[in-house]
Amino acid sequence: MFNLFAGKDKPAASGGPLQGYKVTDVERSRKYGVAADSLRMLRAKASEKFKIPECRVYLAQDGVEVTDEDYFRTLPAQILFVVAGKDTVVQTDFELMYNAIKTAHTDLLHAGELAQQFVSNNQPEISKILFNAQRGRDDLIQRSAREEHAEWFVGIDDRAVKTKEEVMKRRGQDRIRGYFYKTKDELTKCAMYRGSPMARELIDEMLELFRQLLVGFDYFSCMFDRSCQRRMELKPDTEDGGDEPDAQRIPPKRLKLLVQSSLGRDCRIEPYNVALCSERGDFRCMGVWKDERCRYASHRINPYASRENLILFQVWNLDHQVEISRSVLPSILDNVERMVSSADGGGGGTPMCKLHRRKGKNLSVITYFLELFTLSNLKLVHIVCHDKTVHELISNGTIICDRCEEYKYIKQFQRKLREKKDALL
Repeated sequence: MFNLFAGKDKPAASGGPLQGYKVTDVERSRKYGVAADSLRMLRAKASEKFKIPECRVYLAQDGVEVTDEDYFRTLPAQILFVVAGKDTVVQTDFELMYNAIKTAHTDLLHAGELAQQFVSNNQPEISKILFNAQRGRDDLIQRSAREEHAEWFVGIDDRAVKTKEEVMKRRGQDRIRGYFYKTKDELTKCAMYRGSPMARELIDEMLELFRQLLVGFDYFSCMFDRSCQRRMELKPDTEDGGDEPDAQRIPPKRLKLLVQSSLGRDCRIEPYNVALCSERGDFRCMGVWKDERCRYASHRINPYASRENLILFQVWNLDHQVEISRSVLPSILDNVERMVSSADGGGGGTPMCKLHRRKGKNLSVITYFLELFTLSNLKLVHIVCHDKTVHELISNGTIICDRCEEYKYIKQFQRKLREKKDALL
């Protein structure tokens, strides 16, 4: 096993400072302010106010369930949570608003034909209006600071955030953090983790390595940041006209530098640490998971342009081509079980590396990391292109031996990081 943090005792999770939050029900009919220092306290108070035993809480803006205390502590004060029962379907703020409009104003949503006819009959006047509107829109897009475009920042209460780029960095980080805490929750709640010391050690070491790499890459904050110099390369024919505190007392920014300096030249993760938008902040849908590109020319958005676009961008999804819940996490647990079963003398024989036909030493952590958290497996898609049916792809994660390049790379990375951390401490 990798033993990057062997001998380290994990401190027990403790509550943070008491902060104010907002909670509402799924219909948004009642809203309360509550003070809590932990997710546990928030749940308890929300259960009492809404009379929902064992309630669950979700972020109103994107519908993500909050299940982890560490993730809860990264969320800002006054954020709105939706409180629901176990089997209740929770809609995001945007979905709720859209359904309300659809119910009350069906005719407006089907007025495209009339609008097209009007534009055809008034082309000169419409062209002039559109030219002036585009010129004004371009000016707003270029503005970055809060004082330059105050309307864009309405509803963003964190006064320390001064620019649009800082807001979008945090949005990218939050999405990747959500995947990490989902992974952590699924892997640590299984019976094997609770019942087998070896399984617990394998999973804990994997999660800790995931966390170190995520800190090193700043939770891929550049993904939505137009100021990032490196950008995702588009296919030629797609053109259509806050970090967590570290357990070893190293400040997060310093830890990020230590990880970055320990990655080496052969890092497989670095090519995916890129922005998905243009220098202006324009995003294009990457299409359904099994397609090479999006079929719709209209699936574009610039969240830097207006507050409305920023809100609409919340329903653009990062879609895993190889699915987390159906493929990646089951693959991790299956391979951990094979390692544990072999060590305990159970059936199935010695777990072997398929490439070298040698005894397996550990799991392919980097491969799993790429599938869980990076653009190697993630596509940014419009809500229409988010196919929630079963994806046919399977995880490439496996058991590796000491001859595998991935195993050698991880060992070298861990050695460098350990040396740098020892020197710092």
